[in-house]
Amino acid sequence: MAALDLAPEATVPPPSWPLSEVVWRGYGLALASARVDPLKPAVFRIGSRSLKAQLFCLLDPLAVSDANRTPDPLDPDQWRFWLVPFHQLHPERQSIGVSALVRAHGEGLSSTALPATFNALVHP
Repeated sequence: MAALDLAPEATVPPPSWPLSEVVWRGYGLALASARVDPLKPAVFRIGSRSLKAQLFCLLDPLAVSDANRTPDPLDPDQWRFWLVPFHQLHPERQSIGVSALVRAHGEGLSSTALPATFNALVHP
């Protein structure tokens, strides 16, 4: 929510974590989150295709240059994001792993790059 500049208290808790829906800048987004875990690959659930796009959010403290960083979900710099329009996801897919997401959509965005990517999505 911090990366989207949405007040956490104004956001409805997700009915089925880790998948929820948010309205950002007037557009509905499915929002899925996961955490890097070396023992278990992260997998994201895919939300309702009636929305504009899916925002995949990965807590990855190792993405920050400071090697001594402890995981802090409130630090937007520790997250990687993929904003994917639903037409770019297979219609029958229910989930997607990080490796497939990276292959199809790159290494992910920083929180500072997210607004420009969103604007390009909604105003092509």
